Amino acid sequence: MDLIKMPIKLFVKKLTSTADSRDEQEFEHRIAEDPRVLKEYQLIQKIWNEAGNTGVFEHIDTDSDWKRVSAQIGLTVPTGYRRISWQGYFLRIAALVVLTFGLSYSLYHIITSQKKAGSEFIDLLADNTVREVVLPDGSSVSLNSGSKLVYRDDFGEVTRDVILEGEALFTVVPDKSHPFRVFINESMVEVTGTRFSVRDENGVIKVSVLSGTVLLSAKDIGTQKVSIEANQSGYLLASSNEIGVEEGIPVNNLSWKTGHLVFEETPIDSALLDIAHHFRKELSFESSVKEEITAEFQDQPLHEILKELELVAGLHFDTTRTTLIVRK
Repeated sequence: MDLIKMPIKLFVKKLTSTADSRDEQEFEHRIAEDPRVLKEYQLIQKIWNEAGNTGVFEHIDTDSDWKRVSAQIGLTVPTGYRRISWQGYFLRIAALVVLTFGLSYSLYHIITSQKKAGSEFIDLLADNTVREVVLPDGSSVSLNSGSKLVYRDDFGEVTRDVILEGEALFTVVPDKSHPFRVFINESMVEVTGTRFSVRDENGVIKVSVLSGTVLLSAKDIGTQKVSIEANQSGYLLASSNEIGVEEGIPVNNLSWKTGHLVFEETPIDSALLDIAHHFRKELSFESSVKEEITAEFQDQPLHEILKELELVAGLHFDTTRTTLIVRK
C-alpha cells in the first residue's frame, strides 16, 4: 500500500466504522523508522481518542436534527434508513474535527515529506570493520563494526535526525537552528555541535561526551532529560527509564576506534568486560576470577591478548563466533 495514501485511508475507515487494530498497526509499522512522522501520527491519534471523553455529543438528538434539516432542504427520508448510534454519530463528527484541524497540519506535513522528490531512507551498515561516514551537513560519524545508521536523504534541510543501532562516535557541525538528534533504542541524544559517543549495551544507553554538551532523554518522556558536559558520561536504562550522569569517561570507552586498551591494577573481570566489548563478544565466566592486571595493548588480535592473560593470570579461554568463555 502507498504510504502517502495510507493515513487518509485509515481515517476514512474510522469514519465509516470499518477500521480495526490491524489497520493502525500496519500504518504504525510502516512509519516506525521515522520518529518525526510517527510522533505526529500519534498526536492525531491522541486527539481522536481524547475527543471521545468530551461528552457533548451525548445530548444530540439525531432524529430531531435530521427532520429539521431535511424539511429545510426538501429531502425525503427513506423509510428503511438505518439509524446511526450516538457513538457512530460522534465518530463522524470527531472525524471531521480531526480531518479539519489535525490533518491540515500533521498529515499535510507527513504527506509532503513523503512526496518530496527522491526522498528516501539511507541505510549505512558497518560490517566487520569500523566505517567512517560524512553526513550531508559535514558532520562525521565513526560506526563500530556491526552497527547501523539510518537517515533521510533530505537530512539537514529541515531536521538533522539519525537512527542508530549499535555504537558510534559523532563529530557534529554546529547549527543552532537545526539540532542534531540521535535516536537509539528508547532514548534520544540532542546536540547543536559537539563530539560524543553513543552505544546500546544490553538495553542500557551509554553516552560519553568528549567536547561540548548533549541532552539525553527518554524518547517517550519529554520531561525526563539530563545535560551531559565534556568529560562526563550519561546512561539511560530502557526498561525503567532511569537516567543519570557520571563524572569521567571510561578509559577504554573508545578502544574500538583507537585500537588502544589500557589496564592499570584493574580487576581482571572488569578488564575482560572491556576486552569482550572491544571485540564485540559476549562474556561467559565458568569460574570466578579475582586477580588484577596491569597491561597495555595496541591493535593486537584477540588471540594474542588472551595468550598473555593465560600466562599472567593462569586463566583458560575458549571463543566462539559470539562468545568469550573464561575458566580456570
